[in-house]
Amino acid sequence: MSLALHVVFLLLGVIIPTVLFVTTGKRTSARSLRWTSGLKVRMYYANGSLLLSLAALVMIVWYFTGRPYSEFGLGWGELPYDSVAVGVIFLFLVLYGVDLYGEIGNPERQDETRKKFRELGFLPANGGEYLHFLFLCLAAGVGEEIVYRGFMITYLRELLTSSEPWAAAVTLLFPAVSFGLAHYYQGAQAVIKIVAMALLFGFFYYRTGTLWPLILLHTAIDAVGGLLNWALERQS
Repeated sequence: MSLALHVVFLLLGVIIPTVLFVTTGKRTSARSLRWTSGLKVRMYYANGSLLLSLAALVMIVWYFTGRPYSEFGLGWGELPYDSVAVGVIFLFLVLYGVDLYGEIGNPERQDETRKKFRELGFLPANGGEYLHFLFLCLAAGVGEEIVYRGFMITYLRELLTSSEPWAAAVTLLFPAVSFGLAHYYQGAQAVIKIVAMALLFGFFYYRTGTLWPLILLHTAIDAVGGLLNWALERQS
């Protein structure tokens, strides 16, 4: 494995998540600022462009190592997909649906969710903001799946050549925790859900070798989150 891949993994898997985790307090204090529509839109495009840039970095380094992109998930894998992996994703969708129903089907939960979203501040509150927010959703779906699932899991799988269960556990757990630390600004409770989602997504990629279903699902989940905030704001 080339030195460039080691450096990229260190940057994306260790340095950036650690910096984001350590600076959570500073970014949390920024929630007190007034999130105007213009500020939200600029944030959507800035953060989305950053995520796509990180994915582009992975793809450029991968290209210059002479390896096909299908090796880190940008192929369709072998069909039919592993039934256990498909079952895990189906289970995730069921749990996500139950949790989403709890968010919107209970007035108390609605108030809690609305308060939590308002603390974040940047979620769309109207249709105009939501259209721009979709760019961030797509960028997160593409960028984060390439970085945290495709690249990191492939890297660790090759680095830890052991067939022992601990190697597979580390291969799945490390990217999931790194992904969770990068999202710590959403709060500890949200991080638990994010790490759980990352583990299930990672397992699917580990067993199938494809990212495309995960990219679509990740994009859809983020889009639903923005839509939920828009709906809750209309009710208030």
